[in-house]
Amino acid sequence: MSLTRKHYLALGGILLLAANLRGPFTSLAPLLDQIMVELHLSSTVLGMLSSLPLLSFALISPLALTVLTRFGLKKSVCLALFSLFFGICLRSFGTISTLYLGTVFIGAGIAIGNVLLPVAVKMNFPTRIAVITSLYTFTMGIGSTLSSASMVPLSHLTVSPLTGWQFALLFNLLFVTLALVFWFRTKEVKKENSQHKGVSIKQLLTSGIAWQVTLALGLNSFTFYSFASWLPKILLDQGMTETEAGYIYGLLQFATIWPGLVLIPFLSRLKSTKVLFLFTAIGTVAATFGLIVLPEYSIFWTLMFGFCNCSTFVIGLSFVGLRSNNASQAAALSAMSQSFGYGIATMGPPLLGYLHQVTGNWTASLMVIVIAGAFCALFGALSARDVKINLSS
Repeated sequence: MSLTRKHYLALGGILLLAANLRGPFTSLAPLLDQIMVELHLSSTVLGMLSSLPLLSFALISPLALTVLTRFGLKKSVCLALFSLFFGICLRSFGTISTLYLGTVFIGAGIAIGNVLLPVAVKMNFPTRIAVITSLYTFTMGIGSTLSSASMVPLSHLTVSPLTGWQFALLFNLLFVTLALVFWFRTKEVKKENSQHKGVSIKQLLTSGIAWQVTLALGLNSFTFYSFASWLPKILLDQGMTETEAGYIYGLLQFATIWPGLVLIPFLSRLKSTKVLFLFTAIGTVAATFGLIVLPEYSIFWTLMFGFCNCSTFVIGLSFVGLRSNNASQAAALSAMSQSFGYGIATMGPPLLGYLHQVTGNWTASLMVIVIAGAFCALFGALSARDVKINLSS
């Protein structure tokens, strides 16, 4: 199909929304050590803090389907961005209660946005799902890289009455504000709501392919957020400085940029993505295992993990559009995969934090990621089959 001005505006809105759906969460990890010291928090408690957005993803995602049905795409996106804006402000206030409450609002905003993105792609680019999915995950990577890499340098600045880490976390308002301005100026599509009626998450619970997509995405999220939440702390325990650990963590986010570009020619030509998904999922497992046995090459393993894990994420997200028959099914499958998938991912950071606290090292924690990555490869391969959701049976 030929692209019109309407398509370019839709693409701009999709990419600006995407830029805010990873950075506000992942930018917390480089500052965990500072927050731990200043607020006197344990590793387990910090792991729970890292899981709060994931818990919000799991609980809010089903509600996002209702919000979309009632208010339409534009108002739903604006609601998600407002939640992010408010959450970022609250989280930077400097107390334990506002840190947690702000994180919940951030998680809610990301949850709604995560559900809406595949729907927006299905509605506006039904014949270019894989390519547009790659582009918006590329934008996610840019947003998270800029946010994460800037956290430690910004935390060395003090803007009264804020401390360094409070000021650094406020940096995430930049992309949120840009996206809000754009979406406020966007015209609502008339009768858009009618496209989203008729399919609920409950109807998908009997669909095998829906569960396979959900588990593939859920286990991918489990591996990424478990790894990303604790990587700076792991590197610090290996003897690196805070600045070195922060920059390597920035490399993790940097590595997540490139799959969105590198995979485009493959996704536009391949009839099946099974081999590609298996290759990248196994790469995630290998990188995690490499960090256990050869930690001196942590930069290489971090880059490999970021690239391979995000590659499986890109392919997995494309399954939401490819395995659904229309925008209504895509919305329901997106909500289901976010809800159940992030419910699985929520267990990761606190589990890794607990295992580290019990064992005194990170070996058992990283082996959990290895096992989860192997199951992700299995369910991703099943999801790559050319099977559509069938609700008639």
